[in-house]
Amino acid sequence: MDPERKPSMELVRSGRLLEVDGEKKSGLPGISAVKDKKSRSPVLLSCGLFVAAVTLLLYCNLPVPLIFQSRMYVESSAVVSRIDGDASISRSSTETRKPQDPTLGGLLPDLSEFDSGGSCKSRSQQPHRKNYFQPSNELIRRLRRYEARHVKCAARAARNFFQPGEFQDDDCRYVVWTQASGFGNRMITLVSSFVYALLTDRTLLVERTEETAVLFCEPFPRASWLLPSEFPVEFIYSLNETSPHRFAHNFTDDQGGRDNSTETADFSYINLTWTHDDEDNTFFCDENHVQLERVPWVFMRSDQYIVPSYFFLSRFTSDLGALFPDKEAVFNLLGNYLFQPSDAVWPRITRYYRSYLANYDRFLGIQIRTYQAKSPLPNFSQQLQQCILQNNLLPKVVADGDSVDISGLREPKNGSTAVLVTSLDSYYYDNLTEYYLSGPTENGESVTIHQPSHDGAQQTGVASHDLKAWAEIYLLSLSDSLIISGWSTFGYAANGLAGIRPWILPNVNDDRVHDPPCVYAKSVEPCNFAFPFRLFKCPSKDVSDDRNFTFVQPCVDYTDGMKLVNESSSLEERTQFWREH
Repeated sequence: MDPERKPSMELVRSGRLLEVDGEKKSGLPGISAVKDKKSRSPVLLSCGLFVAAVTLLLYCNLPVPLIFQSRMYVESSAVVSRIDGDASISRSSTETRKPQDPTLGGLLPDLSEFDSGGSCKSRSQQPHRKNYFQPSNELIRRLRRYEARHVKCAARAARNFFQPGEFQDDDCRYVVWTQASGFGNRMITLVSSFVYALLTDRTLLVERTEETAVLFCEPFPRASWLLPSEFPVEFIYSLNETSPHRFAHNFTDDQGGRDNSTETADFSYINLTWTHDDEDNTFFCDENHVQLERVPWVFMRSDQYIVPSYFFLSRFTSDLGALFPDKEAVFNLLGNYLFQPSDAVWPRITRYYRSYLANYDRFLGIQIRTYQAKSPLPNFSQQLQQCILQNNLLPKVVADGDSVDISGLREPKNGSTAVLVTSLDSYYYDNLTEYYLSGPTENGESVTIHQPSHDGAQQTGVASHDLKAWAEIYLLSLSDSLIISGWSTFGYAANGLAGIRPWILPNVNDDRVHDPPCVYAKSVEPCNFAFPFRLFKCPSKDVSDDRNFTFVQPCVDYTDGMKLVNESSSLEERTQFWREH
C-alpha cells in the first residue's frame, strides 16, 4: 500500500468489515460488502453468507482455511492499522493513551508562545516516546532566557552586521551555522552550534538551506532562526579555507586579504570541517576564546559533533555540568528542542507510522549505510543477521515449517514486532524479508519488515531526498531498539533523538563478517569522529588533570573518535588511550 494514501482500515483478522478510502468492503481479500441492504441478488446474498460464515469461525476461535490466512501472515504490508482523524503518533489504536506533556517536562516553550497563525502540527502532536531525558532546571531556565534574547537580537541581525557604525548593539552577539555534508551531519552540527550559543550568550542564526527553511519548524517562539535574506549567498560561499577571516590564520594580501569594499561588523570564520588543521583546532584552547569574546559575529562550519570537545574548555566546564548533569543527554534534549518536523514532512511520518508500524508490540529500527564502492555487500547482510539473532533482537526462524500447527498462526502466540529498515539499497531489506518468509519463528512471534525508500545513492541538497531522510530519521527515533551502522551520522541522529543506546555494526572494510557482529554503544550521544587532540597542546591545558577525561570515551565504531558518557572508564584505560594519542 502506498504510504501517501489515507486509508481507514480495521485489522483483517478482526473479521469485521473494512472501510477503505471511505468505501465499505469485506474483511477478506476480493469480497465486496453489500452496500444496498435492499438488494437481494443471489451473488450478493452468497457473499454476505460467506462473510458471515468466516466471521462465525473467527468468533468461535475455529481454524480458518489457509487460503484466507496466507495474505495476512505472509505479506508484511497486508496488515494495516486503523487511521482516524487524530494524526498524533501512538503505538496502538487501542492502547490507553496517557496525557502527553507538549513541553516535554519544560524543555519546549509553551504552545501559547508561538504564533497561532503559524503551522507546525508536530509541535502539538508529540510522539509517546519512553526515553526522553529530563531537562535540568538550569537548562530550562537558560532556554527561556535564550528565547527572550533571540526575539530581540534576531530582528536586529541584518542592521547590526551591515551597518555597524550606525548601530552599536553590545547586547547582541551571534553565531551563524553554515551547512556542510549530509543531512545527519547537519543535524549534529546544528546542535553543536546551539550549545556554543548557550555557553557564550550568543544568538544562533542558521544558513537559509532547503532543510532549515522547509523541513524543520521554527524552534524559537516569535522570531525566526534563519539568517536574514539580506545576507547574500555569495557572502556565505566566500567563507572557506582562504577566507581572510578564518580563525587563527593570518593571510597575506596575495593570499586573499580583507575585502573592505563592503563595511560589515567584525567577524570570524571557524572552519571545523574535514579540511581543518591544527590552527583551526586552537578554537578549543581557552586562551583563544578571550579573543573571540570581543568578536560580535562568529560564522561556524563543521561536519562533526564537537560537543565533547567543549567539556575540555575550562571556561565552559561549570556551565556544562549545570546544564547537563546527565552527560549523555545533550543531543537528546537539544535535538528534540530544535528539530520538529514541518508540515511538509509530518503527514508523511504519521501516515507511514500508523499504516505500517503502530499496531505491534515492539518496534526495531535498522539503519544501514556502507561506504565501499562495491555495494551491496553480502557479508554485511550476514553481519546484520548475526547481530540480530545473537542479541535476541528478533526471534530465529524454525527450519522445518511443516511441523508447525498452522491453525495456531491466526494470532501470534508471543506478540509481534515491526522492523523498519532504512538504507539506500533494498538488498538488506530483501534478505531479511526472505529469511522471515522462509519459516515460522521459533517462539511464534510475528515479524514484519518495512522499508520506506531506497534511493540508491546519497543526494545531498536534493529536496525530495532530504525530505525522505528527515522522515526516516524521525521514524527510526520512535523505535524501541535500534541497530545503526558505524561512522554514520544519520544513525547517530536517529538514536540521539530516540534517547536509546544503539547496537552499532562495525564498518566493513573487507569481505569478512566481524566478530562480534555488532557492539552495544556506551552512550546515547553521537561520536565526534574528528576529535581535536591538538587541544592537549594548548598552553593552558593541564593534561595531567584526570578530570579532563571523566566524561569521554573512545567510540566503539571509531577508536580515534570520542563521545560523552556517564560511566567513565578506568584510570588505566584512559591513561593508555591518551598515551597512544
